[in-house]
Amino acid sequence: MKLNILFFILLCGTAAFAIDYRVQTLKEAQGLFRAATNTSMYAEAAQQYEFLVVEEGVRNGDLFYTLGNSWFLAGDMGQAILNYRRAERYLPHNADIQHNLETALEHRVDLIPEKEPPPIAAKLLGWHINTSPIFRWWLFAACWLMAWGAWVWLGGTQKKEVRVAMISAGILSVALMTSLLTEALLEQRNEPGVITAPEVLARKGDGEMYAPAFLTPLHSGTEFLRMDDRGTWWQIRLADGQACWIPSRAAETVSL
Repeated sequence: MKLNILFFILLCGTAAFAIDYRVQTLKEAQGLFRAATNTSMYAEAAQQYEFLVVEEGVRNGDLFYTLGNSWFLAGDMGQAILNYRRAERYLPHNADIQHNLETALEHRVDLIPEKEPPPIAAKLLGWHINTSPIFRWWLFAACWLMAWGAWVWLGGTQKKEVRVAMISAGILSVALMTSLLTEALLEQRNEPGVITAPEVLARKGDGEMYAPAFLTPLHSGTEFLRMDDRGTWWQIRLADGQACWIPSRAAETVSL
């Protein structure tokens, strides 16, 4: 749960007085966290850490991870999941983040099952769905280099195997790049977010005059993709594919 102070200072990289102030704020937050014995004290520590993110603009995985832990112990699953998701973007393979995120997800009120892709699509696109973007970037780089290496080699040899390797690596490179670009475009259009209000009544349109979308409210910790926004209302899509509208004040997006 400790932040790396040196990394924190290097990341801030501003005037000396600002660094001193941020380090002091960080120490105060750590002190509150260590001394906490109940949910309200953990919430106070979380708010102190939150000040560094909102007011000071500090961004790093360790800070978001600690924020997630603070809100989890404060009993706020919405803020906990939101900050674990933010930490995940900076530290995608951190086992502690993944473990605590999974634990927080199990504490949600709304356990909405994910919509399963069609069987044929799941078979054809399983590699796209079940692999991380970072892994696909590394694989793309390897295939791209292999394709060019084989092309250079082909200039001095007539071996059929080299030509096959070049073509295969080229096809894989195109497929991987298509996968990465598609994912990036979809993420821009459909931004992930988390409901942070204790509960919110989702509606069929962008206003209180519209009928409720569901029989019961959505609760803190429910994840979604934001598809559109109109004024102070967001259109969101839940994990099971259902769409609805919620007030923007009831949720936050993972990206800041």
